[in-house]
Amino acid sequence: MSHRIRNHLGRRFRDLSLIRKIMFIYISISALPILILGIALVSQEGRTLRISARSAVRQTLMQSTAQMLSDIRVYDNLANYVAYNQSVSDVLSSNYNGRSFELYEQLNKTVDPILTSPTYFSHGINGITIYVDRDIPEHGDSIAPLSSIKDKKWYRDNRADFGAASVILIDKKEDKVRLVRTMPLMEQNGVNGILCLELDYNDFFGEYKDICGKGQGLFVFNKDGEAIYRAGEAGKIKNSGAYFKRETYDGHYIVKRRISGTGLTAAIYTGIGFSPAQHKTVILAFLAYIAIVASTLYIASVLFNHYVVEDISALGKNMVEVGKGNRTITVKSDSADEIGDLIRGFGSMLDEENVLIKENYENKLALRKSEMKALQAQINPHFLYNSLSLINWKAIEVGADDISSITLALSNFYRTSLNRGKNVLTIEKEIENVKSYIAIQLYMHDNSFDTVIDIDEEILPYETLNLILQPLVENAIDHGIDMKESGRGYIKIIGRQDQDTIVLTVSDDGVGMDEETAEKITTFKSHGYGLANVNERIKLFYGEKYGVKVKSRVGFGTICTITIPKIHIKDKNQT
Repeated sequence: MSHRIRNHLGRRFRDLSLIRKIMFIYISISALPILILGIALVSQEGRTLRISARSAVRQTLMQSTAQMLSDIRVYDNLANYVAYNQSVSDVLSSNYNGRSFELYEQLNKTVDPILTSPTYFSHGINGITIYVDRDIPEHGDSIAPLSSIKDKKWYRDNRADFGAASVILIDKKEDKVRLVRTMPLMEQNGVNGILCLELDYNDFFGEYKDICGKGQGLFVFNKDGEAIYRAGEAGKIKNSGAYFKRETYDGHYIVKRRISGTGLTAAIYTGIGFSPAQHKTVILAFLAYIAIVASTLYIASVLFNHYVVEDISALGKNMVEVGKGNRTITVKSDSADEIGDLIRGFGSMLDEENVLIKENYENKLALRKSEMKALQAQINPHFLYNSLSLINWKAIEVGADDISSITLALSNFYRTSLNRGKNVLTIEKEIENVKSYIAIQLYMHDNSFDTVIDIDEEILPYETLNLILQPLVENAIDHGIDMKESGRGYIKIIGRQDQDTIVLTVSDDGVGMDEETAEKITTFKSHGYGLANVNERIKLFYGEKYGVKVKSRVGFGTICTITIPKIHIKDKNQT
């Protein structure tokens, strides 16, 4: 029986064509090294993926921690300004000898504006209180006697640490974060004082909120190893102390980073093994390897065929030219066999790749330019906020209300423009941004034009790109209203919604422009770079069907219409 089977298989093998015999022999001989190399490939790919995943987690944690420290420095700078404010120290150190009304008046006029101003520039501050070691009545939430907190646990347990340097105190039970320091100028006047900034708990740890991926979790530990904040899947873990003490635990790899100056340590964990996506990557890499080897064996076998050798050689020369960067070659074949199909397929692929490379390069180049302009606007925002805050406080101190109003408008404009480095915000915030910009322009133009802002309240929570209205308003002022020879100008901003889209219009009654200029102004072929940039950003972000359209008539004004998809910020975050 076995002899008959061998004879049958031998006969079948002898009847095969030469090419198929060669392919069979090559595949049989190469099976073992292919298997060994495949296993080595999978092992190496696995190590690479694990190293890459750990490096990504470490980099993410480092960046989030750096941003958190930057926020803490902002809070510390605001606390320093209040602590070293001579006016505040003089009011709280003076002896009023029963002149309660005079004290009350000084608190309202001098102290309250200074203690309230920091909240305009940092939404993470819930309140500021100065506790004074003297007989002084409580004044709202801003002034209180020191005796009112002497029995409080946060003061009693940490009073020895209070000094000229700020101390961060975190109360997990009450979900409160406090930044506490002394008042040195008051101490010079013989009166002790404690300055306390109460910070929003979730905002304080906000940089860590969304950094965890699937299968990852984050802890923030205090100096005693107690988990005071959790994110990602960390809420499911009860034995958090093990993640504070170890580098690996329960199938997890743990990355830690100290938050300097706070006594806190952030620890993020991720799985040691492969994720489903990584498993898929390894399998695809192995299959790709097998496919490459099999193709190589096939090419080696067909080398015995003279005509195939010629076709393969011609194809190889074309590939070499492409590898050198010459993508203009023409690849053709009149052969009807598989090699001819391969050559023609390569030619079609090369043509398609040339089209895709051109489109991808142009899109990336445009996106890079837009991102670079956004980055240039985000340089050192905290220094800008501190500077504007200083100008505002100084203006309040000297009673320059107009300077204070301009400063607050400018601060709000830059706060919404920078948007923490994000490209997307709500329409409500974008309207706040353009209102601040218009307020500044009205000061600059001595209220020489009128504005109408009519926005459907239902669209306020929806998404938009930041800084898309301001360039249109700026263009309306500079090239429309300012060019008028007589009469007051007006700017009208309208926001409405259709079934699937949101439409924002900016119109003016300026000098207008001809039809040809209106058609070109949304492209980079014109000098209207602001409009062109807005139009390009919308198309890159939302698609070609959205963007900016301009209609204008000479002597009658201009209407700019923005169309974007209707996307609710809340729904998008849930998705």
